[in-house]
Amino acid sequence: MIKDLNDPEFVNDCHTIPPFEMLQVLTNGNIRGLDKLALRTLDQRKQLPMAVVNVLLVYFFSTYSNKVYDRNSLARVYDHWAKNNIKTFSQAKDAASINILDIIKAAGSH
Repeated sequence: MIKDLNDPEFVNDCHTIPPFEMLQVLTNGNIRGLDKLALRTLDQRKQLPMAVVNVLLVYFFSTYSNKVYDRNSLARVYDHWAKNNIKTFSQAKDAASINILDIIKAAGSH
């Protein structure tokens, strides 16, 4: 499910609900084991603020919702954002305009 990062209500949700709840919203409650595992890995890192992680989830699941993906792909994007010091909602929204497949491919080649 694609969410609108310009919708004020959804922007508020990004700032106020925990990532596991955001995952629930993005998957319409159909969270798979793979999704939980990928998010648990990120939850332990604590490098990005909650709103940024939520934008990251929107970004990731707008491409990978209902698709099989490498569980490390979400972590690769997370690490890319952390390395590039994405700390605000606005920065995350801008970062989400880059083709996610390019980031995953580049991160996987290191």
